[in-house]
This record gives sequence, structure tokens and C-alpha cells, in this order.
Amino acid sequence: MTTVRTMIAVATSRSWTISQMDVKNAFLHGELHEEVYMHPPPGVDVPSGQVCRLRRALYGLKQAPRAWYERFVSVILEVGFSPSPHDPALFIHTSSRGRTLLLLYVDHG
Repeated sequence: MTTVRTMIAVATSRSWTISQMDVKNAFLHGELHEEVYMHPPPGVDVPSGQVCRLRRALYGLKQAPRAWYERFVSVILEVGFSPSPHDPALFIHTSSRGRTLLLLYVDHG
């Protein structure tokens, strides 16, 4: 939260444009690198004794935040952003057109 407050204060004092985006299903895009199995949810017909192997993260899964963050970082680095050495949630892109600061905030609520 400290970085969020600092970024808002700096952006306000320098008259920077601020954009914000909410992603409601972010964790569903995390790719799992280990094998994770679950019992089928109610209403899904599966032969007795069989389970489902997850290929992507689900909400409530311990690995979901980490899997999503790893995927997010790999994509954002591919498009030219660099991670901040001061905060793992801050990414910076500099070009001839200017500088873009991207700050992640995850609301677990």
C-alpha cells in the first residue's frame, strides 16, 4: 500500500495521467507447473474413484496467486517492461514516447 500511496502522490504533484483497471478473474489465468488434482465438483459425472487434474489455477487454490503473478510477469517482461528493484509489484517501461509505470495491487477481499 505504501507504493500505491507514493505513486498517487507523485502522479498528482506532477499532473500525470492515472489509469486503473480491475480484473475480476485474474487468478484463473495462472498456469500450474505442478500436478494438482481435485475431486469433481457436484453435478459433474465422472466414473467412481476418478479425480480431475487442474491445468489452470482456481480461486481458493494455494498456488493460484503465485501462478498468476508468474504468468503476469512473463507477459509484462515480453512487452518491454522492467521490474523495479524496489518493489516487486512495480514495472517500468521507457521509450522515446515517455515512461509508463505499472503498479499491481491485489485486493484479496
